[in-house]
Amino acid sequence: PTIIQFSRMSRLVILFGNGGLSDVGRHAILASLEQGAAVEKITVLTRYEELLHETNWKCGCPEPHTYPDDPKVEVVKIRDSWKAEDLKPHVQEATGVISCLGNRQPGFGCWESFEGNDALLKALPPSKKHRAVVISSVGLEEDWPPMEFLWIAKTILSILFIVPGLSRGGYKDLTRMERLYRATSEKDVDFHFVRPVGIGEEVAPEGKWWIQKEKYKDKLGGNMAKMDVARYMVQECLKPTRHRDAVVIGSDPATLEEK
Repeated sequence: PTIIQFSRMSRLVILFGNGGLSDVGRHAILASLEQGAAVEKITVLTRYEELLHETNWKCGCPEPHTYPDDPKVEVVKIRDSWKAEDLKPHVQEATGVISCLGNRQPGFGCWESFEGNDALLKALPPSKKHRAVVISSVGLEEDWPPMEFLWIAKTILSILFIVPGLSRGGYKDLTRMERLYRATSEKDVDFHFVRPVGIGEEVAPEGKWWIQKEKYKDKLGGNMAKMDVARYMVQECLKPTRHRDAVVIGSDPATLEEK
């Protein structure tokens, strides 16, 4: 992993939920720990603390995972639902937020991206500008249709996102979340949406990623590791290069195989 050099130590807040996109949040804890002394504290906010005790984090990482038992890490279990008053005590000193809520899996439920991020934005102190790197999905807003560079994925995801009872609920939840951030003031929130391609459980991390620079022109590998998405999110949180925008992120385009 790339180790970022800083003049000051960072205090990160990580939110994660349940489902594929939310799994990136679990990995963001580990990606933050990889940064060593650059990260002073990691506060984890989740309704699903029990998922951290699993050894299989639905990923292709080479080693089984263990609970992040590190003095830097504080795990706070959110009870019942996301509420600003519950989050407020834990975000006051944050230098950056990584939010991984919601999912796009058919019939899975747990569509809490809008609810959780709405509570987060209301909990953040108004006295400073906040950096928020937020998991989202391909195919949202100006990125429709999803994964146009791979027709099989484009067709499947378009059907999942449109047909009620499949992934339409998750698609609407993530869309509402993005619009929530875009409605904020530039002086208050510096957000960055990360829209990964497929993040299959079998994909091993490589420590690298590719960004689509121009839709319909640039292609990406259609499947990437959750850990690599997490590493990108941590890097962008600690040393921002993109501001109030969204990127589609994937693996090496050389792996793309049209069928």
